[in-house]
Amino acid sequence: MEKIEKLRWGFIGAGGIAKRALFPAISKSNVGEIYAVASRDKTKALTISPNGIVYTSYDELLADPKVEAVYISLPNSLHLPLAIKAMRAGKHVLCEKPLGMNAAEVEEAIAVSKETNRIFVEASWNRWHPRSQRIREIVASGELGKITRIRTCFTYDGLDEENIRLDPALGGGILYDLGPYSTVAPLWAMDFADVSDIDVKVIWHKAGTDETTRVNFNIGGAVAETVASDNIQVTHWFIVEGTKGELRTGGNDSFNSHNNPSTLEITVDGKARIERFEACDPYQLMSDAFARVVRGGNDWLMPMEQSLKFAKFFDAIFAKMGRP
Repeated sequence: MEKIEKLRWGFIGAGGIAKRALFPAISKSNVGEIYAVASRDKTKALTISPNGIVYTSYDELLADPKVEAVYISLPNSLHLPLAIKAMRAGKHVLCEKPLGMNAAEVEEAIAVSKETNRIFVEASWNRWHPRSQRIREIVASGELGKITRIRTCFTYDGLDEENIRLDPALGGGILYDLGPYSTVAPLWAMDFADVSDIDVKVIWHKAGTDETTRVNFNIGGAVAETVASDNIQVTHWFIVEGTKGELRTGGNDSFNSHNNPSTLEITVDGKARIERFEACDPYQLMSDAFARVVRGGNDWLMPMEQSLKFAKFFDAIFAKMGRP
């Protein structure tokens, strides 16, 4: 493989996801390096800045000409403003999900990406996992027959009352938090077929955010049943049923398999098999693909148009959901 110059990353935000996921991913990379980190908390920033280059102002990092791309991991409501500012400063952008608070915001950011000729990608890291790609491949192949039902679930049990995910002003709520995994999975699994008959059931947290969200809908003639919650014991499933058979993720890691082996359990015409996937770091697969594309490669990146479809889907869900 041809050696390429390492992409110089700037991190905007030094919170948990940056430290747990992108910091180790890029630290292991042969095609990227963390050049600088911007955070209001200098101590946190220093823990993930190998070069010791730290800014306490996001604008200062964006003004640094050596920073080529930024990874944004701020609270949800701040994603869009910083992404637009970064692209206008000449930086490519990998942004945590969701890209914006609604489809109009995402459309605005996509327009800026095209105007500035900057790469703009939503960091839906599990889409780079080989198992996720295999699910889409099997569904598309017709091996399962006509798809009749898809069931997904991603939950965890409880948040500290001070967690920003419980703050509506910062884009809190479980749909924004876990919805980009389990709630949208039927969309990409079914190659973004038409969605109809959306039904939403919500349990609200006292802070005013959605705590448990069950979203059922029709997609391409199949029934989709999805669950996302921050107040149910950790539970994962991803099951696709068709007229000839079904597939399901093995274990309890449907949407967060990270540095561990994983499996798919497939039954077709009564014959069962297990497909096994070696341990991998999907965050590194994502950030490395991003770096190679910046350098002129043709790796797969999740298209902005798919992020827009997710945002429009969420708009429709929120319209049904309302607020307490």
